[in-house]
Amino acid sequence: VTEQRLMDGRTETTFAPNENITRADLVTALYRLAGSPALPADAPALAETLSAAGANGFLCRVRDNTGRIFFSTPTGQEKAVSAGEAETEQLRVLCAAEGVAAARFNCFHDSYYAFVHMPEAAICQKNGYVWYDQQSYHWLDPSKEQARQYVITLAKECAELGFEELILEECAYPTSGNLHKIDYSKNTMSKSEALALFLTELRAALEPYGTKLSILLTEELILAGSDEESGQDLAALVPLVDAVYAKTGDPAAVRERLAAAAGEGGAPVFVPLVEAPGEGDWCQAAG
Repeated sequence: VTEQRLMDGRTETTFAPNENITRADLVTALYRLAGSPALPADAPALAETLSAAGANGFLCRVRDNTGRIFFSTPTGQEKAVSAGEAETEQLRVLCAAEGVAAARFNCFHDSYYAFVHMPEAAICQKNGYVWYDQQSYHWLDPSKEQARQYVITLAKECAELGFEELILEECAYPTSGNLHKIDYSKNTMSKSEALALFLTELRAALEPYGTKLSILLTEELILAGSDEESGQDLAALVPLVDAVYAKTGDPAAVRERLAAAAGEGGAPVFVPLVEAPGEGDWCQAAG
């Protein structure tokens, strides 16, 4: 996997193809929608790109950590939509082509919808105003039904475009910034319960499309098993996803923790992001 710093300070990640992958229905080469490298222009160009890379699919970012949406949608907050019908039609064509089409989808880091719908959907401060993190970005609160339904509707639209795998980022509560200013006093469920409810509702919404649900987690979270601040609880998350992506120096330890958390239900596929090729499922990180 390679990382490059974008002009707005965010880090964009691109994964190298992996011909040793053992699960044919997971993506092995990833390309993003916005910026360079651009997505192939059409199905023949995609086929040529994938063949040259020895890859079986592509991934593009459809929603980022500001809440921007990179496909045309009547659901998305108007100012958040950063793509028109031409770009959206390109996605439809590529999703219908040979190979796995996966969407990289940020869940709750959102500065657009949260600002407009503070009491109904946002994480708010004790004074009732929307909370902001150290980047001055806002967050949606998974415990609020309107927040969950907004995110789920966007995810369904990705499935309707033809994406076969949805890789969730920041399926969590914020863990940095002035957290003491947040008011959770009116929440009727715990953070972990809210995230589990979201994933349960999302799985049900995606089921008619057959879309696989994957999640990006940190190695620290996986090995610890849970994190009170983020609300992420491995035992609650693992049974609700088809695959887990994580950067790790000890894939065996991570697999063991995922298997233990999954119990009799069986562990999801684990795709480690490592600096050197490994056995089974892996993505190679550039030095």
